[in-house]
Amino acid sequence: MKAAANNLRSIIEASRPRLLAITENEASAKPHGEKWSLKEILGHLVDSVSTNHQRIVRMQQVADLGKFGYDQEHWVNSQNYKNESWNDIVNIWYFYNKHLAHVMEHVDAKKLTNVCDMDYEQPKTLEFVITDYARHMQHHLDQIFSGADPRERSKWETT
Repeated sequence: MKAAANNLRSIIEASRPRLLAITENEASAKPHGEKWSLKEILGHLVDSVSTNHQRIVRMQQVADLGKFGYDQEHWVNSQNYKNESWNDIVNIWYFYNKHLAHVMEHVDAKKLTNVCDMDYEQPKTLEFVITDYARHMQHHLDQIFSGADPRERSKWETT
């Protein structure tokens, strides 16, 4: 899992300065009605790191964690990311992911086949949770970086 941890570190280190270069107004804008603002997309990634941190830790404790999903719309709305400081959202995202990379790096390899029901067709292994995490994050970072250019915003979805 060291490779997954290093990949995560590379992504967050490359993305942080780009995120901090986005202005508060750009991050807050909602030019497409109900679609998430950049703040809300990054807030979703904060929720994702929080949820996956819990999955990774808890899946090392039991062979089958059972159901562990989350309602992303509820999480984003209830935390009111749209009214939080962009720099604060960037920093919590960055530092929480630094910690998650540390956690990933120290996962017990004997537990990688433990499973969790994440509302997919079938339960997923701890190894999948760890390796898929960066793919999910990169997808949303691509949305953010294309969304910082108003000409590109209509090309992406919220989820």
